[in-house]
Amino acid sequence: MSQYAFLITSAVNTKFGVFDSQQRLQQTIDTIHSIRNRVADAKLFLIEMAAIPLSPDQRNQLLPLVDNIIDFTTDPSVTELYNSTDNWDVVKNVTEVMCFRQALVRLMDANQLEDCQRIFKISGRYTLNDNFDIAYYNQYSVQSHYVISASRGSQFSLAITNVARQYMSRLWSWPTSLTKEIVDVYGNCLMLMQSRLLDNGYCDIEHALYNFLDQNKVIELPVIGIQGNLGPNGVVVKD
Repeated sequence: MSQYAFLITSAVNTKFGVFDSQQRLQQTIDTIHSIRNRVADAKLFLIEMAAIPLSPDQRNQLLPLVDNIIDFTTDPSVTELYNSTDNWDVVKNVTEVMCFRQALVRLMDANQLEDCQRIFKISGRYTLNDNFDIAYYNQYSVQSHYVISASRGSQFSLAITNVARQYMSRLWSWPTSLTKEIVDVYGNCLMLMQSRLLDNGYCDIEHALYNFLDQNKVIELPVIGIQGNLGPNGVVVKD
């Protein structure tokens, strides 16, 4: 029995960003190793949601490293969005919210999470660093809360997003007992993102999560323990 599950959102093959597929594959493998090194018995699920399927070689490299690959690469909603716009931000955010919600539902329906006490969402290509401490999550005062990087101000005007603040979502977690609530949060996030686009605005995952997560259940950490390179420009970030 594992106390923890890590859900890795991934887009190995994509036309967007500064890293090619081989680099993205290696970065994703590094993500997996960083989790195994710090939470050896965790369940790992790779949620692959680029609109270009994994090659047989890529799949053969990844599958032995995780408990399962949840593959959305041929999902009509994913491929339609990928082929309909060159706006990286829209493709990434809408695809991730849509697929992550569906992945949670699949895992719950298959009883894949019932033996875990906490679920982590981690962005593929990013790695846990020395500031990540799994022991922190065993504290009684933490066990019933979402844990996420401290909120920060928006880089957009309020007229664009309708949300004043945001949560960085490269790494965050929740108690498994609240997973149904997270499914609902992601459903609301998707509707907000779609409505902002229809109104010639914009809203990403970070702002949507701030808007819909129950603030009474949130613990904000100034440093949560993750680092990596941004896809669009390669800049190193640490949360």
